[in-house]
Amino acid sequence: MVRPSLGPVRNNDCVTPSVSIQICTLNEADNIEQCLESVWATGPDEVIVIDGGSSDATAEIAQGTGARVLTPGRLGLGPSRQLGYRSTKCDYTAFVDADDRLPASWISDMVSELEEGDYSALQSSLRALPEGSWWDRRWDAYFEESVQPQADTTMVGRPALFRTSDLLRVEEDLTSLDEDTHLSRAFELMGLRQGVGTAFAFRRVETTKRENTAKWRSYGRGYRGFVKDHPDRRSAIYRHMLITIPLIRGFRPVLRGRLTQPVFAFLMAYSIFMGWRDAA
Repeated sequence: MVRPSLGPVRNNDCVTPSVSIQICTLNEADNIEQCLESVWATGPDEVIVIDGGSSDATAEIAQGTGARVLTPGRLGLGPSRQLGYRSTKCDYTAFVDADDRLPASWISDMVSELEEGDYSALQSSLRALPEGSWWDRRWDAYFEESVQPQADTTMVGRPALFRTSDLLRVEEDLTSLDEDTHLSRAFELMGLRQGVGTAFAFRRVETTKRENTAKWRSYGRGYRGFVKDHPDRRSAIYRHMLITIPLIRGFRPVLRGRLTQPVFAFLMAYSIFMGWRDAA
């Protein structure tokens, strides 16, 4: 894949206002090319891929598209994110996953909304990339219920846009699990505004029970680590695991005709709880 002609790539010498899109990867050779096609089409000032020691051709494919590739080895997700945003001079840093696909207007829409709302962090709304399985339909309903435009929030996931200067104010080292929760908590403690915007991105989701169970168990381990670091959030995490996911996000979609959504939500909540227990 050849990077679209978007003018000069300024990389580590960005011009105001400027956006660095950053992707942490590990063995994403089957995924990264389509992700980067969509990323370059949004017109970023630079693209940085932080590769965690892939044994496949992820780094070579990314470099071939014009991305700047950092290869620090297996630092873990949180430290890799920090290496990325500490390696840019751009005004804004966007965190995108290899599973994400961005529409061409994503940067312009996100920057406009972030500036108008004076946000420090703005998450994109999210929908599942349709692939014809029960699982991607259930994820789509889950995203529709849980990732809605919100003027103010205490939790920003991915994909998201940040003011780089505010990311650099975070003094703590981000963890490898649940790094977005730790980062959002740091922004909250600094009194920085966070929200969920109206711009949409699409995500390629796991389409087997085994893949989803592994993903959700990692959520549970991450939540346990977060509560260990921030015990004041224990009750909020319990509510999220035991009420929000299985009841609110499970049964509200039924009103929109998603009749099997409670099954999906129960499987998610149960797997998260098992991951929580594993981390004890």
